[in-house]
Amino acid sequence: MSRHRRIVQVTGSGRSTATPDVVRLALGVTCDGDDVSSALRLVGERVQAIGAAARSQDVRAGDISSTGAGVHPRYDRDGQRVVGYQAFHRLGVIVRDVDRVGAVVDAVAGVAGNSLSVDSIQLDLSDVSALQDEARSAAFLDARAKARQYAALSDAVLGEVRSVVEGAVGGGPARPMMRMAMASADSAMPVEAGEQTVIATVTVTWALDGSSVGAADRTASE
Repeated sequence: MSRHRRIVQVTGSGRSTATPDVVRLALGVTCDGDDVSSALRLVGERVQAIGAAARSQDVRAGDISSTGAGVHPRYDRDGQRVVGYQAFHRLGVIVRDVDRVGAVVDAVAGVAGNSLSVDSIQLDLSDVSALQDEARSAAFLDARAKARQYAALSDAVLGEVRSVVEGAVGGGPARPMMRMAMASADSAMPVEAGEQTVIATVTVTWALDGSSVGAADRTASE
């Protein structure tokens, strides 16, 4: 086989870590009423109060959004007779200061009372693209280091890159991983930012150029 047909294909991985700088809250409000209009009115009042309370904690108006709403009948224990109606409203709230999450939750809980549900708290990065770029670069460097070793073991040196595929062969690219810590304190729901780590995987194929052991690697200066 011609030396130009010899290849080495390796998979490299890299990671980059940063502290999350935003928190995404998924909130819900549920209110009961004797009829549809009263249930909707009550839940609407709670939603308006929640919005005002969140804004009082420096949450931007544009960071409060409705994600779902509806109303349905409530039945008696036998499930036969309608005894009232229940309205619900789902809200997404973005808190751009992690240290204020507890205060935001306290504020909205204070105005919504037992009608409030906190469905999820998600720590995130406002811009993950830089973290992804760092992880990809680290993955490529890892792949190249492995390829150089295999080339040396094969009495060859690395030639040109033949292909670059994000992810491992037979699999997809890794997803961001997040570690979140819940703090124990008097506030209703304090959080610790923890870390968010992005892991990238890349599979690279290089041509192998035949050479004696110890020959200079053309890519050593890269």
